[in-house]
Amino acid sequence: MEVFIADIKYLALYKAFLSDCVSRGIHKYEFALNDPKSYLQSIITDVENTSTYFCIQNNEILGAIRFRHHTNTYIENVIGHVGYETRPAARGKGVAKFMLSWLQKNVMSRSIIITCEINNVASEKVINRCTAKYLNQVYSSEKKSDIKRFQLEPT
Repeated sequence: MEVFIADIKYLALYKAFLSDCVSRGIHKYEFALNDPKSYLQSIITDVENTSTYFCIQNNEILGAIRFRHHTNTYIENVIGHVGYETRPAARGKGVAKFMLSWLQKNVMSRSIIITCEINNVASEKVINRCTAKYLNQVYSSEKKSDIKRFQLEPT
C-alpha cells in the first residue's frame, strides 16, 4: 500500500472507488458519483483547507483520508481534523490504520482532534491503535448522535 495526494490522474480509480462505496451503502458519495471529475477537481483545488490522500494498491484505491488544516467549533466537536473511508471490500485489512499512521508521520505537525460516532467501533479501534488519547463524548445535533473525541499526536 502507498499513499498519494489526490490527483486527476487517479480519476478512473476514483470512479471505481466511489461506485463501490455507494453500492455498499456509503451514501454520502452519491452526489460525487454523478460527476466524479468535477468532484475530484474540487477536492484537489481545496488544498488550503483540506488535503485529501488516496491509499492505492494494485491499481485500486483502497481508502481515502482527509486532513483539515484549520479548526473551528464544528471541526473540534463534530468531524475532527481527519476523516477517512475504507473501500468496503478492503475493510478489516488494516487500510484505515495504515492511512492514519501515514498521516501522523508525514502530514501532521501538531496535535489534532479526531472523532468518531459512538457506534463506530471499527473507527474507534483504528483511532486507539494510533495511540490517540480519549478526551470526551459530546452530543452532535448535526449528526443526531454522540461523538467520541480524541487527541492525536504526530509521530
